Amino acid sequence: MNLAEVVAASRCLLIDFDGPLCSVFAGHPARGIAKELQAVIRRHRDGELPPALVEVRNDPIELLAGVRELGDEQLTKAVAHAERDEERAAVRSAAPTAGAEDALSAARAAGRTAVIVSNNAEAAIGDYLQAHHLTEYVQGVAGRTDDMDPRFLKPHPFLLKRGLAMAGARLDDAIFVGDSVTDVEAGRAAGIPTVGYANKPGKREKLAEAGAVTVIDSMHQLAEALVQVSAEAPR
Repeated sequence: MNLAEVVAASRCLLIDFDGPLCSVFAGHPARGIAKELQAVIRRHRDGELPPALVEVRNDPIELLAGVRELGDEQLTKAVAHAERDEERAAVRSAAPTAGAEDALSAARAAGRTAVIVSNNAEAAIGDYLQAHHLTEYVQGVAGRTDDMDPRFLKPHPFLLKRGLAMAGARLDDAIFVGDSVTDVEAGRAAGIPTVGYANKPGKREKLAEAGAVTVIDSMHQLAEALVQVSAEAPR
């Protein structure tokens, strides 16, 4: 499907954070955050790291989800708080995605409402938006909260539906921009067309196979499509 057609049919733009807007862990690698979370887990379990968590030891989000499956509410809360704090530290050195600010600016100029939808902590996303002077472009942030059940993270559609509610938009008014297969899966589960952002080699094919309605290689492409729609709108 043509990107311009997808954008023209929408009134609400839901956008993932890590990837489409910035590289969150550019200066504070996810692997290091995962090690910090492992230390929290070991402190709560007398030095033990459960076997189920060994396979996901380098992915903070999957570690959090794995901890939830242990059924220890206190540990889940401790890991969630630690991950939030680590992400807030990470966004201080996050690398902005080329074209991301242009896309947000073009969305506003085209009369589109933008909402950030992410598995990352809302507090970290808010820190980044404020530091990079992007809050004026964003209607809301539907991200991970401290008390949120990790089972509702993407690919579950919960966050996308929450973002839609923040925008006051209907399903057929929205598109979602994400850079992972789980983003596409979440979009399909929510009934929202997903534009895949292929920011790494090999992603284009994976996102297309997962069901993205179209795939872009640069956020500049999204900005240009929004500018085109704005220019063609009746005055």
